Amino acid sequence: MVQTEYSIVVPVFCAEKNIEDLHKSISRFFENKYSYEIIYIDDFSADNSWEVLKRIKQTNTSAITIIKFNKNFGQHAATICGFKHAKGNYIITMDDDMEILPSETEKLIVQQKKDNSDLVYAEYTKLNQPFIRTFFTKFYKFISKVEGKQKGKGSSYRLLKSSLAKKIADNHKQFVFIDELCLWYTQNLSFVNVETNKSILRPTRYKMGNLFSLTGNVIMFSSMFPLKLVTQIGLILSSINFLIGIHFLIKKFYFKIEVAGYTSIIVSILFSTGLIIFCIGVLAQYLAQTLKAVNNAPAYYESEIIC
Repeated sequence: MVQTEYSIVVPVFCAEKNIEDLHKSISRFFENKYSYEIIYIDDFSADNSWEVLKRIKQTNTSAITIIKFNKNFGQHAATICGFKHAKGNYIITMDDDMEILPSETEKLIVQQKKDNSDLVYAEYTKLNQPFIRTFFTKFYKFISKVEGKQKGKGSSYRLLKSSLAKKIADNHKQFVFIDELCLWYTQNLSFVNVETNKSILRPTRYKMGNLFSLTGNVIMFSSMFPLKLVTQIGLILSSINFLIGIHFLIKKFYFKIEVAGYTSIIVSILFSTGLIIFCIGVLAQYLAQTLKAVNNAPAYYESEIIC
């Protein structure tokens, strides 16, 4: 039996209009060049994406696995599910919107062979996407830089070794963010520029609330940035308050100047109380994520699989 070289994992969400074109494009690139399989994960689409996937499965002879979720778990959870079912030596992940054409995969393959990297990320020249999605992407990348140069440089178009993907699949929790998990296991990364499909402009399928939620969860769950920020603020305020206290003590004992302290005391109490409450809120968010992990809340659930 011939070993599968590449498993292509594609999370699908409300993509009935372009999923067939995407499948043809993937097949056209890989056929007669590499041994491959394609895994589609329907993340509880509200349109007829699942019916289209079943039609693709029935009318094609290539190795295709289609998986259906019975609720929306998110792109990263769907990708993790694909890792679990993948049989290839290498796994390639891509979006369902064809913003990056599958033919660009050749650049990832060449770069991986050149560097023997555990993980190769595609870096986009410029995505033709709405402003709000661009804003949140750049905001997350900016925040990530605080914790390391390689943080925040990832994208959903990636090639990784199967051994790394399986480790990530085994380690998934209720909230998963693949790019963070990858950095837990390796820093043997490569990056390669890919051309975007400029003829495609699709509105973001994330609602404003979902974008805020995803950005917040990524920062809270996979980053120490909030705790570091609170620690730095606390240190600075403590230092300032110490100097102010010394100032008033000197005025009182050496210059005999009375301190009319009622207003300053009230302001200090209110400010300190607000800071304490804010810190408790940050810690509560971490505890909430820990509670979900302890309770083994599922990252995904497969209601139907057709191999």
